[in-house]
Amino acid sequence: MTMMKRLYLLRHGSTGAGNRYIGSTDLDLSPEGAADLEGAAGLLQRQQVDAVLCSPMRRCRQTVDRLGLHRRAEIVDDLREIDFGRWEGLSFAEICATDGELVDRWAQGAADFAFPEGESLRGFLGRIDAIRTMLTATPARRPLLVTHGGVIRHLLCACLGIEPEKSLLFEIKAGRCTVIDLHSAGGVLAGLNLGGR
Repeated sequence: MTMMKRLYLLRHGSTGAGNRYIGSTDLDLSPEGAADLEGAAGLLQRQQVDAVLCSPMRRCRQTVDRLGLHRRAEIVDDLREIDFGRWEGLSFAEICATDGELVDRWAQGAADFAFPEGESLRGFLGRIDAIRTMLTATPARRPLLVTHGGVIRHLLCACLGIEPEKSLLFEIKAGRCTVIDLHSAGGVLAGLNLGGR
């Protein structure tokens, strides 16, 4: 089984928004989130990363600026987080209080689910497929993707052959790196939430 690529998936540093649903809201890194990237920066500087692909969101672009990789990042629109629509900025408890039935449909992994006034799961998963296709096509053998928790969870599922509705089984921490080795026969999880201080 030949290794074709090693993917580094870095979730942006913390924004200080706490346990709120932040997708399309374009927040900055918090000072704590910026400082907490030191461990991931040190890890990635030793990995011979040969391409940097970044979500267009400010929190991701600011994360790249803190890594000290001396490599220009390519902004990739498909790497942005899912748009939670009217759930943006709310906590899970607040969402349950107003949209309990929709939360149940989301939890059941309904194929036609769409966040109210936001993005559909089908559209989001289409973006994940587009990212996988892009990764296959890129000549880079050790690309770094600076992106969001939801994107990383779903890429993990796609690369490891796991159903997308199982994506919440992965806890993806802010400012931490996940590593997937892509082989001819599929993906292998080589590291999760690496780069803590």
